Amino acid sequence: MDAEAKQPVIAASAGVYRERPPLPSLAAHFRCVWAHHLPEGFSKSVAVLPDGCSDIIWSEQGLCVVGPDRTTAFPPLQPGTTIIGIRFQPGAAAPWLNLSMDEITGQTVAFADLQGAPGAELHHRLCEAPSISERLSLLQSALQRRSVDTPPPAADMRLTFEHLALGRGDAEETVRALSRSLRLGERTFRRRCLEHFGYGPKTLDRILRFQRLLRLFRSPCHEALSRQALEAGYADQAHMSREVRMLSGFSPGGLRRQYEG
Repeated sequence: MDAEAKQPVIAASAGVYRERPPLPSLAAHFRCVWAHHLPEGFSKSVAVLPDGCSDIIWSEQGLCVVGPDRTTAFPPLQPGTTIIGIRFQPGAAAPWLNLSMDEITGQTVAFADLQGAPGAELHHRLCEAPSISERLSLLQSALQRRSVDTPPPAADMRLTFEHLALGRGDAEETVRALSRSLRLGERTFRRRCLEHFGYGPKTLDRILRFQRLLRLFRSPCHEALSRQALEAGYADQAHMSREVRMLSGFSPGGLRRQYEG
């Protein structure tokens, strides 16, 4: 068996993953709801690539909040497991959870530890729901009540995420220009990014550039890796290769083949 056959499988290629928009009343706070099923007999580890976001997830093991990741996570998932989740809009988790996101970066925290008894009660109700669709409906209904009193993401942090996601221009200058345009000192800007995204603006920029590359990998146009590196915003192919390995543990070619397969 060659080395690539032993590699973990990225979450998008492991089992069946489906997502859809949340209820309209939750759209200011949440990007999507999703369900992920691993088939019986699935024997590989699953790689969850960093995307700058946080999720509330449920499985039979518990209801949890998954903090933002700096690098790829490898959750211990059992064959036959079905997980449901709802993904926060960028920057929305901090006001929703009343928590600075750098406190849970790279961590999975029990929902009950953050929300108390209502979190434990919601887990039990989800366990009793007879289907995936009913669990997703129940989860959204429970969160809907909270949305009335929760402010949407801060405007400056929403702008920061959207601007960095575009990847226009030199990364260092982009971050400096953003802090100036928002009338924030560099230290204040970094502190606000840590609070809302779990890491500073430079790390966020690296992760969003990586996500631009993944979108190119998912596209039907199979351009050369060197061309995709430049389109995503890397200086060259060598720069892309270093960053991809640091963030994901995969080679760019190996990662692209998983999307193509």
